[in-house]
Amino acid sequence: MGALNLIGATPASAVSSNDFVATAESRAGCPYVWGAEGPDAFDCSGLICWSLAQHGISIPHYSGAQIQTCIDAGLGISVDDALGTRGALLHYDGHVAISRGDGTTIEARSPSQGTGIFSAAGMGWTAGGLFPGVTYGDSPAPPPADPGDPADGYWGSDTTRHLQAVLGTPQDGVVSSQDVHWKAQNPGLGSGWEWVSAPTGSTVIRAMQERLGVAADGLIGPGTITALQTYLGTSADGCFSAPSACVQELQRRVYAGQF
Repeated sequence: MGALNLIGATPASAVSSNDFVATAESRAGCPYVWGAEGPDAFDCSGLICWSLAQHGISIPHYSGAQIQTCIDAGLGISVDDALGTRGALLHYDGHVAISRGDGTTIEARSPSQGTGIFSAAGMGWTAGGLFPGVTYGDSPAPPPADPGDPADGYWGSDTTRHLQAVLGTPQDGVVSSQDVHWKAQNPGLGSGWEWVSAPTGSTVIRAMQERLGVAADGLIGPGTITALQTYLGTSADGCFSAPSACVQELQRRVYAGQF
C-alpha cells in the first residue's frame, strides 16, 4: 500500500525520513514569519507543510493539527523516541519542530531566531509523532560528524562537548546560534551547529575567542577561524575544509584535555 496522503490521495512512493529532513534543512537561514508556508519564509508548522509538500504529502498548517494527525494515524510516540528518530515531529502547545535524531532540530523557531538547526534541549516538548507518508528506519542516516577516530577533522557534537569541558562551559555538544552565512563555506562543521539568520552567539565560542585574544562575540567566522588556525599551527585560510587540519589538531588537544 502506498503512503497515505492526508488529503486523500496516495503518493507513488513514500519519502524517506532522511530526504524529508534534508528538504527542511535546505530552508535554513530563511526568516520566521507567522502564517508563512515558504518557500522563502516560514512559521513552525509552515516549514513542515512545505517540506512534506515537496514530496507529495499534504498536512494541515497548524501545529496542533499536525501532532493530532500523527496521533489519529496511530503514529504518536514519546518525546524521548521522537528525539532519537530522524524526521519525527516534536510538539508543545503552539509549536512544532522536526527532530534530526541527534538531539537537534530543524525548525522555524521564532521571529528573532528564524529557521535553522537548534538544540532540542530545554524546550518543554510534550508529544512526538511520526508523519504518515514518511518512512522511518529503512535507510541509514548520514554518518555522524565525529565517527571512528576522534581526530577525523570534522567538528561535530562530540568535539564540542570535549571543547566545552576543557573551557569550562556547559557541556551539551551544541554550538548555538551561529550565522548561517558561514555554513556553506565551512563544510568541516557538522552535527550540533545551530545555523540561524539572526545569530546571538555561543558560550563555548565566546570562551574560545577569549583564549585566542580576539573579539568575544560568540560567533564563528573568518577572523576567529584564522586566529584558531594560527594558534594551533595549521594553515590559516579562515575556513574549515572537510576534513580540516585545524579541526584535527583541535580534536587531538581537547581529547587530551588541553586547548
